[in-house]
Parts: sequence; C-alpha cells; structure tokens
Amino acid sequence: MATPDDSARPWSIRSGEEFRALYEFTDAIYHAHSMEDVYASALDVITKTLGCDRASILLFDAAGRMQFVAWRGLSERYRAQLAGHSPWRPGEADPPPIFVEDIGQTGEADWIKQAIRAEGIVSLGFVPLTLEGRVIGKFMTYHGTRRRFDEHAQALAVTIARHLGFSIGRARAEAAREAALAELRMSEAHFRHMTDQAPIMIWMSNAEGHCEHLNKAARDFWGVEEERIGVFDWSTTIHPEDVGNVLARMGQAMASNEAVLLRGRYASTSGEWRVLQTEARPRHACDGRFLGMIGVNVDITEQDGIARQRELMLAELNHRVKNTLAVVQAIAHQTFRSERSIPSVATFIGRLGVLAAAHDILSRDNWESTPMPELVREVLTRDPANRRNVQMEGPALLLAPKQALAIALALHELQTNALKYGALSVERGSVSLHWNLAPEHGLDIVWQESGGPKVKPPKRRGFGTLMIEQALAADLNGSAHIDFRPEGLVCKIRATCERVQ
Repeated sequence: MATPDDSARPWSIRSGEEFRALYEFTDAIYHAHSMEDVYASALDVITKTLGCDRASILLFDAAGRMQFVAWRGLSERYRAQLAGHSPWRPGEADPPPIFVEDIGQTGEADWIKQAIRAEGIVSLGFVPLTLEGRVIGKFMTYHGTRRRFDEHAQALAVTIARHLGFSIGRARAEAAREAALAELRMSEAHFRHMTDQAPIMIWMSNAEGHCEHLNKAARDFWGVEEERIGVFDWSTTIHPEDVGNVLARMGQAMASNEAVLLRGRYASTSGEWRVLQTEARPRHACDGRFLGMIGVNVDITEQDGIARQRELMLAELNHRVKNTLAVVQAIAHQTFRSERSIPSVATFIGRLGVLAAAHDILSRDNWESTPMPELVREVLTRDPANRRNVQMEGPALLLAPKQALAIALALHELQTNALKYGALSVERGSVSLHWNLAPEHGLDIVWQESGGPKVKPPKRRGFGTLMIEQALAADLNGSAHIDFRPEGLVCKIRATCERVQ
C-alpha cells in the first residue's frame, strides 16, 4: 500500500461545481447536433467532475466487440491494444461500475497490466453505459496516481453514465426514425419504378377490389392508360367459363384476409385469350386494417399447354416403368428358383414390391413429392395382421422422390427383420414409429421395437443393416444407426436433405 498523501485521499469537489458541470452537460447533449458533440460534452463533464485528465467512451459494435468512439489523452498504441477488452458482455443487465485503485494489484492478465502501466495509468474507473437496463458500452477514467473512489464519486459517475446512455439511445432512435421516414418517402417512387421494370404483371387493389396500381406489364396487357387505372374493371376481361371461379376465389380471399393462388383465362388488349396465374396476398395498415390485395399475374399460356402434354407423357412413362418392374420381378423369381434360393427370392420380391408401392404413390403426384404418412401406411400395413402391432405418429410432411424410395426400402427392411426375429415375430410384440421435422437439420425418424424376443447384436452386418446405415444415409444426406438393445431394436434416421419439407 502507498503511504497516505493527497492522491490517496477520497476524492471530492464542491457541490456547486458538480451542479454546474452536470447542468452544462445536460444542456449540451440536449442541443447537440451530432454524436461527436455528445461525446465531447461527456468527456468534458467526466474530466471536470471525476478528477481525471484522461477519459474515453467505448461502445459495443455489431460483432459485440467493445470499440473506442471518443477519448482524451490516450495513445493510438494503447487504444489498439485495449480495444475489445470489457468486463461485461453485450446486453448484460444493470452491472455495477468497477473502480480499480491500482491495476498492478488486480488479477488481470500480465499483458493488460503492462499495456496500462506503459500508458502511465495506475487507477481506472469502468462505468457501464446502459440502454433500457442493458449494457451498450462504458466510459473510462484514467489516473496516473493511485486514487480511491468514494461513494459520492461513484454515484456521480453513475449519474453521468445514465445521462450519456440516454443521449445515445435518443440519438439512435432519432437516426432510426429519420431512416424510416426517408425510406417511406422514397418507397412509393421506388415501388412504381421497380414494378414498371418487372417482366411480370403486378397489381394492387383497395379494400373494395378496385384497382389502385397496375405496373407497365399489366397496363400493356390490358391496354389501360395510367390515368384510367382507378376506373378499370378487370373482371370484364375474364373468360365467361372462368369468371365465376375467379371472382369467387378472389372474393373469399379478401373476405378472409388470406393469400390466394388461382388461374384463369383473360382477354388481352389484342383480343387473344391468355392463361394467367394469379398469386395475391392481403395488405394491412400498421394498425391491422385491411387495405386490399397485392398480387402478380404470370402469363402461363404456353407452359399450360406444355404441362398438359407432360402429363400425358408421364402417364405413359408410369405405365412402362410398372411393366419393367413386373418383368424384373419375373426374371428374378425365375433365376433364384433355379438356384434353389427361396429366401433370396422372397427378399428380392419384397423389395421390388415396396419400390412398386412407393412408385405408385409418387406417380399419383407426378413424381413431385410423397406424403410421409401415406408412404408409411403403404409399407407397414400392407399385411392386415401387422396393423394392430404397429403404431405410427408424425406430421404430414412431404418427401422428395429420392427420399421416399430410400425411406420405403429402409422401413421394409426393418419390418422384415422384426417379422423374422424381432418384436413382430411374437403376438405381444409391437413397433413404434415416430417422425418429426426439426428446423435445424431436417427429418428425424425413430423406429423402436418392444415386447419381442431378447435382442442380441448380430455377429456380422447383413445386407439390410448395411443398406440402412450406409446407402440410406447417403441417399438422405444424413445418418442412420441401428442399436441392437436387449429390450428391442432401435433405429434412428436423420435426413438433412434440403428438399425435406
């Protein structure tokens, strides 16, 4: 401990000086035109009232790192070394200030002590700056001799920090408000310019369904002058066979404030009937009032014709693929029978049957997606005797074709094993299948058996096990693991494919 002297005595100044300095600070930040003015006024009051000739203000940046924004009497080397150092985390709730009489007697890292000592600093004050009770930064006081901060000095430092934190919060709010106003002032012009450049038709209606805006593509399609948008009745251009459905769907969407997707035929300015696909969403004011609809019309006349042709081709392809599977099944049966490998025949035929069942489901949806519940029911309950022993639970999510085929094969292998050796080989046994969609990675599937014979890990991995743990994991871009627990086999499958929905 240093011997008592003027530098070690509790610091204090006269109340009149404090009051005057705080008043000048409050007045200065109230009339400040920039944050630089606020920081300068804050450094003035800190050095005047807290008895230091060096001070700084630091704020957390977007990355959560404490950065110097204003300072007095600090070298560039010191600022570079100590930037980022903070006793608090961003957003920490109402921490108390920290006052250090002698940095050499603290538990700070040696490099920090050396950097502070090299700057000629002995005592420091760390005073948190808060906004709505959460730390956003700090101000620092630096002393070249040992100083002890009494309760009065600490209270004064906290008062200055509150004023400064409030001023920073007000400045940020004002900046955000100005930015919002500027964006609002430009939004309409930008919206009109942007929509007029768009290659698709964009429109906006009021709450009664009358046009408020048509972009250039829409005006050109219907031959509507911009000044006549308000009196244009788009419903008169709908094909007589489509008008009932289009108006009913749009009316229902407006009445229920819901999005709508529909298609219909419309007469263009040339008199040609064109198929337009319309996607519209409700617009709302800040107070929740319904303002009308905003939507896009896409001319899909050519695509619609191509889609019809594709449906015919797909139907023919489905028929041919089914025939191919039947031929493969017959050849396999004949080959295995000649080799007297009856178990192999049953296994091979079962797998082809599962592929065919999954194929049927995909074909019904044009090979775009497969509902998980439908696929599970098709694979696991084809045999009525198993239905009461298999419990299934999970959301109605959709699988991409590759995923559907992989999961169908996996479930078939698990069911086959359960029927031969596991829970489904005895009357009291049961299987629980659960699946859910995890936002962080995708689809989780858990197959769990219970009530069957005691399970023993196999001496070698069979084809089914390897297919699940290796081929299935690869197809799903995820992982699969089979756990041969004594009380019942458990298989956990995780799919991280982007097309799981």
